Amino acid sequence: MIKVTRGYMYNPEESTVLINEIYYEEATGNKLSSKMDTINYIELSENIRVQIEEVDSKSYQEEIIMNEEDGKVYIDEINMYGKPKKLYAIYR
Repeated sequence: MIKVTRGYMYNPEESTVLINEIYYEEATGNKLSSKMDTINYIELSENIRVQIEEVDSKSYQEEIIMNEEDGKVYIDEINMYGKPKKLYAIYR
């Protein structure tokens, strides 16, 4: 299984969010890869936008455990390309 540590950093001037994901092997804690991308703020779920807006830094961090099926896809992409094609936030 893969654990994803995801950070969101909101830029209100551009109405964009920088998303940084770091992928770890859940059992060992070993870092597998990372991926970063920028999306429009409005594309985030309402729940995440509320979390970001509640703090002065306009940022939020969470951890997610991928389901087994998605984990296999991500492991294959990491092995083939060194990092996944898409952020897990966008994939799911």
